[in-house]
Amino acid sequence: MDLPENWGLSTVKRDDGKLDILGKADNGEPYRVRTTDHAEITETDIQELKAADRESYSNRESGVRQFCRSLAGDGESKREREESLFLDDMTEAAGPVVRAGFGQERATVGSSRRYRQNYDSVFGGN
Repeated sequence: MDLPENWGLSTVKRDDGKLDILGKADNGEPYRVRTTDHAEITETDIQELKAADRESYSNRESGVRQFCRSLAGDGESKREREESLFLDDMTEAAGPVVRAGFGQERATVGSSRRYRQNYDSVFGGN
């Protein structure tokens, strides 16, 4: 995928295989706009560059607020996804233990008179 020509951006390949996307500041000095996550420009790179373009907003102040909200929201949703995946992993790992504890798999639960007497003597039952 290529960058739109009217953006005036260029790319330089890095030693690690990624690309640096370069632009020019108002004074003509080059600056790095973004470093890609892959060896080529992806649709995600294009979308994030569009979102950060201050010229694309009719009102810069509201545009900046909207952009900052989207950044904060992305971080929040990423954290929520990670927590959800962690909970799913823990639930899956606990499954065999819970089934065994309820006597549904490879374990039996029982009680004897002797066990109850010993329990009561240790823990002060009736």
